[in-house]
Amino acid sequence: MFGTTLSDYDPTELVGSNRPLIKYRDKHKYAELVLELERTGHGFSAEGITALEKIRSNYSNQVDDDNTHQTDVTLEVGMTPRTITIKGIFPEDSSSIIGSCWDTVSDPDKWFPIGWPEQGWIHRRSADPEIPGDEPVVDAFPRLQTQTPAHSVDLETIREVTEPGRYERGSRYYERGSVTNIEYVDNSLQATVQGSRPYTVQVTLSEGSYASGQCSCPDDTVPCKHIVAAVLASGDVEPVGSGQSIDTLLETASAKELRTVLTELADEDLRLRRRLYERLGED
Repeated sequence: MFGTTLSDYDPTELVGSNRPLIKYRDKHKYAELVLELERTGHGFSAEGITALEKIRSNYSNQVDDDNTHQTDVTLEVGMTPRTITIKGIFPEDSSSIIGSCWDTVSDPDKWFPIGWPEQGWIHRRSADPEIPGDEPVVDAFPRLQTQTPAHSVDLETIREVTEPGRYERGSRYYERGSVTNIEYVDNSLQATVQGSRPYTVQVTLSEGSYASGQCSCPDDTVPCKHIVAAVLASGDVEPVGSGQSIDTLLETASAKELRTVLTELADEDLRLRRRLYERLGED
């Protein structure tokens, strides 16, 4: 329990621990509780969030008829569910709410492994990068274990054009498995790199060498550390379309094959279907 003078809690007992935390904050008339699993490597499960939401709802109902309570009682879940904040609590009610929350916050059955890359686990692929997962980093990036890339990467070129500090930080991002959702087609690579938030990276490669890149992060310097991480990760996936141009592929396909592929893609992607109507429909 941090930031409180409540009599039954000693903040020093939890400093540097791997136990869950409850932080108490006075906000003028109201207080808020920040429930954290930051040091455990877990997030609150759906069951845990439901239990805390029930506490919030019960307290909200309790103060509904109190004319002195003039704000909403809210529950906010962090981008990854390691942190949950309950706001709009009367300070004098904090002890009872803390007691109710602690039964859930301290129950490992209400947690699930967050999949921190530093702990050897990578975020799920084909999903929002903020959704934690349990895929081992070495499964996603076999080069970390075997030192043998699936596809050659020219490390010298990317190192030469990158400021040393950014290169080192990008290397650490790659090594801890922060690169996800990798798509490598022809000479184009697109990936998500989990930094302080998920960033979208697009890179052009030429025979495994870095040519250019873009990143959605606020760093104006190119290449940034996220681009470096994506380039390093390119060595763990085989590019699709290598050795054959898209023009050659389309020229050799029959009209029936093209029609079948376009129909399947249009069924899966409404934006593509709309573009087909716009490009091929009657004027």
